[in-house]
Amino acid sequence: YCATCDGPLFTGKDVAVIGGGNSALDAALQLKSIAKKTYVININQEFTGDPVMIDKLEGAENVEVIHNAATQEISGGDFVSGIKILEEGKNMKTIPVEGVFIEVGSIPTSQLAKCEGLEFNDQNEITVNNRCETTVPGLFAAGDVTNVPEKQIIVAAAQGCIASLSAFKYLSKSKF
Repeated sequence: YCATCDGPLFTGKDVAVIGGGNSALDAALQLKSIAKKTYVININQEFTGDPVMIDKLEGAENVEVIHNAATQEISGGDFVSGIKILEEGKNMKTIPVEGVFIEVGSIPTSQLAKCEGLEFNDQNEITVNNRCETTVPGLFAAGDVTNVPEKQIIVAAAQGCIASLSAFKYLSKSKF
């Protein structure tokens, strides 16, 4: 599930977020005001996300963070009914939840686009403007590989349309 899109479907229900970086922290922050209880299952001993986001999450009454826990199973039939985790590498525990948000992060696969003059940000995302133009004239980029913060399918599709229109205008001005 996606916390932004599907979170409201879990209003007043118990949910789990799997992950410990910014994606997981962002999802947990969104869900804490929607869900009855949010469990954050982190395989590491501490969060790897931004301290500001960690501070916002800490102290939330309806959020339980479980560090050093590996997700073993998501159970249920037509709908999710629980999650099984292995704590500290030895204690198996089942948590009853109705939704699971897998937020283990993403690394843009921008290696194909490496070329001289192309600018990337510190997350290895291709830097584009609002017309999807990169720092290389005639090279356009769209989708999750770009620096647009919203990583949603609809946003990527819209960017694809913008990039194709921008490329068409660019080529229309060019002389072959």
